[in-house]
Amino acid sequence: MGGGRCDMFSDVAAHLKNSKNLHGSRFAAAIDDKEASMTDRFNCRIIIFIFSIFFIFQNIAADACSRLLWNTNNKAVVSARTMDWAHQFDDYLFIYPRGIKMDGGTDKNPVKWTSKYGSLGNSVYGYAQKHGFGIHDTVTDGINEKGLTVHLLYLEGTQYEAPDDRPTLSYMRWCRYLLDNFATVKEAVAGIQKVRVVAVPFGGEKLGLHVAMEDPSGDSAIIEYINGNEVIHHGKQYTVMTNDPAYNVQLENIKRYKGFGGDEALPGTVEGDDRFVRLTHYVKHLPEPKDADEAAGFVLSAINTVVVPFGAPYTGRSGDAGVYPTWWTSVTDVTNRVYYFNWAMNPNIIWVELDRLDFNKGTPVKWLNPRKQALAGDVSNSFEPVPK
Repeated sequence: MGGGRCDMFSDVAAHLKNSKNLHGSRFAAAIDDKEASMTDRFNCRIIIFIFSIFFIFQNIAADACSRLLWNTNNKAVVSARTMDWAHQFDDYLFIYPRGIKMDGGTDKNPVKWTSKYGSLGNSVYGYAQKHGFGIHDTVTDGINEKGLTVHLLYLEGTQYEAPDDRPTLSYMRWCRYLLDNFATVKEAVAGIQKVRVVAVPFGGEKLGLHVAMEDPSGDSAIIEYINGNEVIHHGKQYTVMTNDPAYNVQLENIKRYKGFGGDEALPGTVEGDDRFVRLTHYVKHLPEPKDADEAAGFVLSAINTVVVPFGAPYTGRSGDAGVYPTWWTSVTDVTNRVYYFNWAMNPNIIWVELDRLDFNKGTPVKWLNPRKQALAGDVSNSFEPVPK
């Protein structure tokens, strides 16, 4: 990002420097020294203004990402999500074995556990390690060996619970806690209520986040923290999650549209509430697949209706304009425990079959850079131990 930013400023400076030529020699001839000095000051202000706006766009919190679950076909439970942000996170895929001793990653009263289940985690480690986080933090998407699948998305309107006597869990290890300890959504819903999720600084700010999860039975849950209260929407009917507003408001908002009781046409922007409506609409119309592979393909086609193009303007709940493109898309065959991944800059889709992974206690944590353009197809055997 830094190199692109410098190139941008160089281009602007060059354009301003040559502005007299762009307007013709008759204008250039009319500019005396005093006017040139005023122009220089004006040009500097333009560059400073552009720099300020660009800096703001790169640092305000992104308000994007989408999750979809298809649990009504007869072949496989399949989910998908997008990762939309102002910048990429240098994501890595990790294989976490059973038997890893973990804690909540907090300073006060952290919850402690030993991983009961092995999992495949999609982590923003490449970016997070620059801010002091390690390989066991920052999983944003993943599936464990029992098929429990979790997705961590942004929710600006989050207000976490007030301190109490429960052990604490950093949101940086929220997904790991769920994947390590629980086999089903029902178990995870019960377990998460025994800990208190807390915010920790990440990249200079504390983020509002919510979680969606599903399992091979088709069960689903959305967990949010609204006005200081834990709000859980648990049931197979909760198949879509995007961002703001809060989930209960999304469920009311959709009633305005055709097919859901209202008369408004299907919305088309990249805002969170519009993406919510589109995904809910399209998942209802997916045809019955002939097999699990086709089910995954159908879900990919649906999630692609909310992929955010590079350069697409986004306003969000706070009203701050920004650009938050989709950097990657994942599709998870929850039934057969296959994780598909597509990096926006790579035309190839890769996948990992969990049945081919070694989750035995004592095996090393392994990783893979899924952004490599040479990768294609099944990469289950392409992971390497993380250097110590």
